[in-house]
Amino acid sequence: MQAEEQKGRVALVTGASYGLGRAITEELLSRGASVMLTDISPRVAETTAELAAQGHAVDHCPIDVTDRASIKKAVEATTARFGTLNIFVNNAGWSQKMNFIRDITAEEWDVYMNINVRGNLFCIQEAAETWIAAGTGGRFISIASTAAVKPYKMATAYCTSKSAIPMLVKNAALELGEHGITVNCVAPGPTTTETNLAHSSGKFNADHGEAKRRREAMIPLGKNDPVDIATAVAYFASPAARKVTGQMLVVEGGGQLIS
Repeated sequence: MQAEEQKGRVALVTGASYGLGRAITEELLSRGASVMLTDISPRVAETTAELAAQGHAVDHCPIDVTDRASIKKAVEATTARFGTLNIFVNNAGWSQKMNFIRDITAEEWDVYMNINVRGNLFCIQEAAETWIAAGTGGRFISIASTAAVKPYKMATAYCTSKSAIPMLVKNAALELGEHGITVNCVAPGPTTTETNLAHSSGKFNADHGEAKRRREAMIPLGKNDPVDIATAVAYFASPAARKVTGQMLVVEGGGQLIS
């Protein structure tokens, strides 16, 4: 049964305070996993307390995915608390500064690359070190975006950083498969999270928000809810995906079918 699917298994989820990270956490918990919630945001403590009050096996610790030592500490905290680590979901990402390509600053570019690209590399490295040392294998899942395969105006830095994730996943899958480690990613289209809704409202950039609302209105099946992404992540973590690696699953309601 699905509720028993992950019984006895342990997951670490980054960016777990809210939005996709919280939805992913809740989905894995519903399938029987214990989860270490990690985030750079202090909101992670409140989210963890809410889930613990519901009777779930959870704990939390801080993480900064741009700092490999921080990731190592989070992994160590997970194994110390729950005894093992089986699933690592790197949901942490950055998308809050939109700019035309001619106006992108070096500082803006570096933030995108550090969080969305280097962060994934460091997380894969630390997860792999732990799993190889333990000889257990493991499941690593990253969160990419439809921006990995489709350009959007005012989103050059975001699109470029997200497009690196599928190839990073493929290379990691190639090198780590012999250790029983699978590496995959989910690419969400527009999803009703706090950050997405802020973009659509024009909070970060009015022009970008208007264009985003027009695109989203044409999605054949409409915008995703966070659970749509969470169930895709859960698939990669499930027994059904034991032979699936180096793949990107796009979940976007048919949005790429429109011009």
